[in-house]
Order: sequence, then structure tokens, then C-alpha cells
Amino acid sequence: MTLYEWRTSEPVRLRRIAADRELRLRLLELGFVPGTELRVLARGLAGGLVVAHGDTRTALDNRTAAALVVHGAPE
Repeated sequence: MTLYEWRTSEPVRLRRIAADRELRLRLLELGFVPGTELRVLARGLAGGLVVAHGDTRTALDNRTAAALVVHGAPE
């Protein structure tokens, strides 16, 4: 499941980034590292998301959110 498909505000863990090299490197620079806990804070009308990861908040477009493969709530 991707972060774009995740429909609750419950936290999830980032499993992997399914994107081209350039986007993958940019997301890693922003702190989207596999194993990181993510929480969707808000959804925009055009599909974008505001995501919390650690103490950081990041706005992602729908294409980028769809590249973040996640799995269920953290332990």
C-alpha cells in the first residue's frame, strides 16, 4: 500500500521508496528513510498530503505520496 492510498491519520512505517533515482534521493534527503514513522496530517483537494515524520512536516504531491510504500501501524 502507498501513503497516497492510506486513508486514516493512524501512523504507518515507510517500507521503501518506489521512485526514480532523483526523487528517491530527494526524499531521503528530506528524511523519508525506510523504517520512519509517517502520519498523514491533511489532504488537499488536488490529492496532495501534509505528512509528519519526526518533528518535521512536509507537503507532498500525489505522485510523490504514491511512491512511498508503507505498512501498517508501528509496534
